[in-house]
Amino acid sequence: MSVQFEVRIDGMTCNRCVETVTSALGDLDGVQGVEVDLNPGAVSSARVTADEPVEPRVLRSTLAKAGFTIAR
Repeated sequence: MSVQFEVRIDGMTCNRCVETVTSALGDLDGVQGVEVDLNPGAVSSARVTADEPVEPRVLRSTLAKAGFTIAR
C-alpha cells in the first residue's frame, strides 16, 4: 500500500525548477512518483507517492540540496 502527501515548496520559478525538484524527490528511497505544480510568484507544491511517509527532515535536506525550501 502506498501513501500520498503534498509538500509546499518555496523558490520555484521555472520549468527547470520543476525538473530539479521532481528528480530530487524521485530519487528518495521508496518514492514511486512525484507531480510538481509550478506557481511562479507564489508557493508551488509537489505531490509525492511513496511506499511509506518520508520524514520531514529528509524532505527538508533533499530540497535544500536542490536549492529550495519547504514553505510554511
